[in-house]
Amino acid sequence: MTMDSSTQVQSFDWKHLFFSFEGRTRRSHFWIGWLVCLGAGVVAGWLPLIGAVISIALIWPNLAITVKRLHDMGHTGWLAAIPWVVGIVGSIVAISMMGFSAVMNASALENEDPAAIMALIGPAFGLFALMFLVGLGFLLWIGLTDSQPGDNRFGPNPKGL
Repeated sequence: MTMDSSTQVQSFDWKHLFFSFEGRTRRSHFWIGWLVCLGAGVVAGWLPLIGAVISIALIWPNLAITVKRLHDMGHTGWLAAIPWVVGIVGSIVAISMMGFSAVMNASALENEDPAAIMALIGPAFGLFALMFLVGLGFLLWIGLTDSQPGDNRFGPNPKGL
């Protein structure tokens, strides 16, 4: 059974995509949802105060599309915690590294020597770059890996195959 594109757009369930952690979602629907969340996040970034609230609220739909995409690949939704844990732990370590370096080498900050300051915060920048690469790798993995064929424990294949 095939649907023309107008029927597919009409049957697209936005509420399920953004608010439900149940079932599976196709790669194309994942990317649509991800781009909507990204666009909303960019707009929210320009709004003082309310933008922070919107950004926090976007965590739920972002997790929902990620979990359903992992389900579609046959994996547990708990794998969505990987980039979050790496980001939180990495940020704590990086900020601690910068603070510890600043305390241990206070004279570098007093003299405002750019080379000394970069030596203090350089390793933290490397850690932030590593966190970015983990997040990007995770995004590409879930966004480009094909669906598990047939039904799985999370529901029927959304492609109908």
